[in-house]
This record gives sequence, structure tokens and C-alpha cells, in this order.
Amino acid sequence: MRRFYEVEVWKGTSMKKLTVITLIFGLAATIGRASTPTEKLADYFPLKAAPEYHRQVFENEFVLALDVSIPPGVTVPAHVHPWPAVFITLQPAHLVFRNLAAEVVREVRPPVGATDEPTVEWREPDSEPASVTNVGTTALRALRIELKFLAR
Repeated sequence: MRRFYEVEVWKGTSMKKLTVITLIFGLAATIGRASTPTEKLADYFPLKAAPEYHRQVFENEFVLALDVSIPPGVTVPAHVHPWPAVFITLQPAHLVFRNLAAEVVREVRPPVGATDEPTVEWREPDSEPASVTNVGTTALRALRIELKFLAR
């Protein structure tokens, strides 16, 4: 009597072989996902497009940690964060994000009754480059830990 994993699915191909093939393709797909983001966006990466406002504090093949600082009244040039990230706001600010067509795509206001406690949030990768203007009266201070191994 054959076990369920020994049943021939295709001529001469056992369930064990199909499982191994599936694992190999799954691994290849995972490695492919973790590859470098598209080259067309490389000029918009924050350390190239807006280095005055993004300071690299750590990088390896898995993560990129950035110290982000945007003074009041400043517009940061269009840039893109290509990886998902943990975003830790140390000092909130009122920010307006605009795409390359200068359309407002997002606005972030400091929470009402803000405390000195940092806030932590998950950020998906950017889908398009955007500029950021600090329209508030306080500087933004944040740490952004980009998870390169989760590239899409």
C-alpha cells in the first residue's frame, strides 16, 4: 500500500518530488522579492534625493536605519522609501506630502494633546516619489527602520 505522498500525480512524478519542486520555486520567489527595488526609482532613494534630511545610522543587507529630521517651513525634495518600515516619531510635525504632479497625496498632523512619548507605526513602501513639506512650527524628528528583506 502506498502512502499519500507516494501517489503518482504526473507520470513518474511523486508527491515528494512535487513538494521539493514547490519549495524550490517558493524559495526562488522569496529571494526574487528581496532583490533591490527597481532601478528607475534609484535616483529617488532618500540618501541620494534628500540626504540633508535623512542620515544613515545603520545599514546591512537586511535593514536600513535612517535618522529623519525636517525643520519647520522646509520642503524635502521628492524621494521614495522603497521598503516597508517601522517608523518611530520622536517629535511630531504637521507634514504635507505631494506627488511629482504637486498634488497633495497625504497630510499628517501631530496628535492633539501630544506627549513626549515616541509613537511607533508600520509604514508600507512608497508607491511613488513625493516631496514633504513641514508646514508646522516644530521640527519632525524620527527614526525609520526600513526592512530591505521584505522588498516587494
